[in-house]
Amino acid sequence: MDVEQERLRDYLTGSRPDHSLFAPEFLAEVTGEELAELRRELRPLLGRVWTIEPDDAAGADEASPGRYRVRCPRAVVEARVAVDGRGLITELLLEPVPAERPRSVGERLRDLRGPAIALGFLLVLLAMAVDSVLAGSRAGTLAALAGVPALAVVCWFGVPWSWASQYARLPVVAAALVLAAVGLARLPALPTGRGGYLRLAFAGSAWLAAAAILRGLREVPGERAPLLIANPLPGSRVLIGQGGGGGVNHHAGHPVQRYALDLLCLNRFGARARGPAPRRLAAYQAYGATVAAPCAGTVLAVLDGQADQPVQASPFEPAPQVRQHAYGNHLLLRVEAGGAVVLALAHLRAGSLRVAVGERVEVGQPLAEVGNSGNTTEPHLHLHAAARVGGELVPVPVRLVGRPGRTPWRGRRLDR
Repeated sequence: MDVEQERLRDYLTGSRPDHSLFAPEFLAEVTGEELAELRRELRPLLGRVWTIEPDDAAGADEASPGRYRVRCPRAVVEARVAVDGRGLITELLLEPVPAERPRSVGERLRDLRGPAIALGFLLVLLAMAVDSVLAGSRAGTLAALAGVPALAVVCWFGVPWSWASQYARLPVVAAALVLAAVGLARLPALPTGRGGYLRLAFAGSAWLAAAAILRGLREVPGERAPLLIANPLPGSRVLIGQGGGGGVNHHAGHPVQRYALDLLCLNRFGARARGPAPRRLAAYQAYGATVAAPCAGTVLAVLDGQADQPVQASPFEPAPQVRQHAYGNHLLLRVEAGGAVVLALAHLRAGSLRVAVGERVEVGQPLAEVGNSGNTTEPHLHLHAAARVGGELVPVPVRLVGRPGRTPWRGRRLDR
């Protein structure tokens, strides 16, 4: 095992990150906190490190010293590492490699767990609302009524309405609340009664879930003022698929992408696609939508030419993701109004990028089209902003121009 492999293994397998493995000039660019965060993210994914081998998968013409594949029980990670004459790490890049094998039936069925749980909450909401009208005693009615408001909150923020129709959210939840109001009006005429313990158990669980969601809506305060942007998908009905605090935004756990947004497009029926989980890319409303510059700036980096991934959001799609950059086709903008702020726009369609590095862009200028490249489950636009402060890369909140005080929660519309 050469020195580079030894240093890489020491970093990945030690009980804590050893900063003495890194050259001082490297630590001046990448803080110890960032190294620790990267390692915390990788450890659950990797499990125990099996082997570290030279990476020649890219072909002899692209092979270079310092490229390795880290093989573990749960994943494979592509690594690039360089050391100086003292044996200290001067370069370190780590990126998980998607599994290049068909997804099993079990893996595809597991993709349905989230929607199934959300649908379960919705059915329980409607059942308890109806029960509040049909219960024959005050105890039963009160127990049913106790859970309806909490379940309404859970369903409002937790159900993926865009799988069927985002427009159904208001009438369905409103209908449940109207039924609950009818049940409340019946109370004086009902006998006292007994029981209702199962209903109370459901109600208690619903209030705990609602409290968790409401607490999770709030973003952690940022170190920088929010970056104000225009709608990057003009002309589309734009739904925030991921956004807000950690309770409703899976990006919030990533240090740089804490305020990242995933944007979907809705068709005229309020659905994100033609069908709940189609396999065809063209069935998704966002696919091919024009991405416009949300703010003025200068193009720092552009990556194009990566093919669209198969739709992993569909449990009927067995095809694996291919090995690509995590952002897929993407571009980085240095924001003029944000000082050192850089805005990333990711998962773009191959061949659609219309700008080059160094080009200055204006708000509303067409940049590319939405695709499905990189680490993505279905066509959408991913964006996040970050700034380097004191040698550390910090996330920057994003707000819509004209509504700077409105947090971009999951389930909200961005275009209005």
